[in-house]
Order: sequence, then C-alpha cells, then structure tokens
Amino acid sequence: MVNGMDTILKLLQILLDAGLILQCCQAVFKQREDREKKDFLLLPIITIFFMAARAELSVGSSPSGPQFAAEGYEIAPSNNVVLLLILILLILLMNSVYYKLPDNGWAFCGTMAVVSLYLLVRTVSVALLSLCGIWGNGILIGSRLLSLLFIFLLSHTDAFDRGRDTMKDGGFTARLVSANIGIILIMALSIFSFDISRFMGHLRIIGVILLFCLLADGVLLYYNQRRIQEQKYIQMIEQYVPIVEELISQVRARQHEFNNRIMSIESAVSSAATLEEAKENVAALMKGISLSPRDRDLLVCDSKIIAGMLYGKVKQAEFLDISIELDFQGLFKKSATPETEWIEVIGILLDNALEASSAGDTVYLKTRQEDRYLELTVWNPAAPLSNTEFMKLFGKGVTTKKDRSSHGFGLYNVLKLAERCHGKIVTRNETVGQKNYVVFGILLP
Repeated sequence: MVNGMDTILKLLQILLDAGLILQCCQAVFKQREDREKKDFLLLPIITIFFMAARAELSVGSSPSGPQFAAEGYEIAPSNNVVLLLILILLILLMNSVYYKLPDNGWAFCGTMAVVSLYLLVRTVSVALLSLCGIWGNGILIGSRLLSLLFIFLLSHTDAFDRGRDTMKDGGFTARLVSANIGIILIMALSIFSFDISRFMGHLRIIGVILLFCLLADGVLLYYNQRRIQEQKYIQMIEQYVPIVEELISQVRARQHEFNNRIMSIESAVSSAATLEEAKENVAALMKGISLSPRDRDLLVCDSKIIAGMLYGKVKQAEFLDISIELDFQGLFKKSATPETEWIEVIGILLDNALEASSAGDTVYLKTRQEDRYLELTVWNPAAPLSNTEFMKLFGKGVTTKKDRSSHGFGLYNVLKLAERCHGKIVTRNETVGQKNYVVFGILLP
C-alpha cells in the first residue's frame, strides 16, 4: 500500500513537471490569444519523456509496477546532467516540429528560454517553501503547484511579452539572455550532484549570481531594444527623408520664380491707373505660384520621416485617383512614442483606408493634441459600423478582403502597439458632406 502511494506521488510529480514545461513552451512560443485546446496533446508526449528519464530498471526481480527514482528531482526533471541534456534535446525537437518555428535559431533560443524559465521558477518555489519550513512531500508537490502559478502570472505580464518579442528577433544578445539562467542552474545542480540539501545550503551564493544575471539580462535587453529601434530609425531616414527633401527642393527651385512674381506684382500695383486695374494685374500674376494645400501641410509636419512617408502615400493615392487631405494639429516630435511606431500605424491605417476607397473619394488624416496624448485618425467613406463591428476588425486574422491568408494582421498590430505603449484605440462614425466616414485611429502618449 505504501509503495503504491509512493508511486502515485511520483507519477503526480512527473505529470506536474510535464504540465509546467508545457506551460513554459506555450508562454514562450505562443501569444495568449493564439493558444488552443489541441496544444494539450503535447502533455502526454512530455510526460512520457519525463517518465523515461525517471524510470528505474530493476535486475533479478520482477517488480509489481513501474519503478521511479526518488532522489534529485526536487528542481529538475532529471537527477543527472546527461539525462537532462537529452530531455532538453527532445523538447527542442518537439518544439521545432509542433510550433513550426521559422528558423533553427529561434527554436534553440526559445527552448533554452523554456528551460531557463522552468528551472528558475522551480528554484524560487523550492526556496520559498523551504524558508517556510515545508519539506518532504509538501515541498515535492507544493513547489510544483506554486511554480505553475508563478508561470501563469508571469506569462500574463507586459514585461514578459516584450522580453519574448525581443528574443524572437534573434541576435547574439537574445540567445545569451535566453540561455544563461538555465546554464547557471544546470551547472549548480551538477556541482552539487542534484542533492537538494547541498543546493539549498549554498542558496545565498546561487541567489546572488542569479540576481546579478537577471539584472544584466534586463540591461542587455534594454540596450538591444534601443539598438533595434535605432536601426529602424536609420532605415526610415534613408527611405523617407530623401522624399521630403525632394519636395523641399521643388519649393526652393520655385523661390526665384516667386521673387520675380513679387517684384512684378509691386510694379503692376504702382503702375496701375485704377484700383480695379491693379486687382486684375495682381490676379493674373498670382496664377500658378501658390503651393498646393497638400504640400503646405506636408511642410508643416514636424517630422521629416513621417512627412516623407506621407508624401509617398499621397502619390500612391493620386495614382488611384483618391485624394488625401492632411490636418496636423499635434506634434509627433513631442510624443513619447518613437517615430518608427507612428510610421507603422500610419502605414497600416492609410493602406486600409485606400483599399476601402474608390476613385474620386477623399481620405482624411488628422492629428490633434489631447493633454499629453497625440491622437491620429484616418477617415475613409464607408457604411456605418457598430462598436462591436469596429472592435471585431481588430481581431487577429479578421479581414474583409478575399485573400484572408495574407491579411487581417494590420489592425491587430495597431491594437497590440496601443497596448504596448499604454495608449488607446479610436473608432467612430463621422459625417462629411452628408456622407458617412468610418474613423480608425490611435491615441498614444
């Protein structure tokens, strides 16, 4: 009876370990809204891996049931380095196949992040319960349940999502951050031969090393994210600034003509015999020298990068016989949100508006300052939408276009950006000249 209960407890530990690894894999490789019930099919596969790693082979006698080792499994799913590395390799292969990862780099980086996350929360859980004086079966089962709670709470934080997205972008920094915690804990377990009492005896030293490592990882990820933003900014400068400089060059090229016209106007006014004659002369000389409202608005924009991008969109709209009207009453440079993020939003909203418009339509892009927030909205003519219909369009993969495989992610990305930057989505119906316009926009600090 005692042996049967002992086996049940060991099987429960194995099942909880498998569930914890599955939860770590889901947190690293999938966003919360993408998780499906079929993902739990991985649970029996991982359970078999862990059962095989923990099984004991008996020689000479026939056991009445499965035999599983008891010592050295308080933190890791294996009690020796070789088996642990084999388990990591098996999890790596499983992740590559099931999650259909785009490259081997992300498969390795993500799997090491899973292992690091698993070992870190197991270590923290065991340490907390041991400090509370809980040992025996209480720490074996309780630490695993506590670990599941920790992973669930951690995976629902914005900081975790940002860290995962940064690692997914790749690079040496991401791979280092994903692996170092796991490597440190595997080395510590190996040095102490997976003996929990020896491991806990040196917990202060291990804790200091882990804390220093976590702080270093945070700094590395911060500067890596800044470097990525700077690279995007430089790419956008190279792409869009020459476009707006072309517009400025055109204005400068006409400066000589403007000066000549002004001199001619002065001469026409002074030589006119009557006021009516002066008005006629001035009107004749004024023809064709004024800037178009669109060009004036582009020159008013305080960001050359955004102005260059908009100039390209205006030319694209002209080719489709669609007019884009601009109204800037807010400053992008004073916004806390990087210009690279604004360009992503503007590109998505304008592309959607142009695709939904027909020849002869007018699309409006407006900005206005609202306290410390900048509101950007894009208006295009369309049938009125309810609040439910508006929000449904922000769902992942939701689109009104026929080619669903390559559409349905634009407004979803705008929504995620708003959440990431602590902003809000703006949607409403407006009437312009007795015609309904649907308004999509964003409010960002």
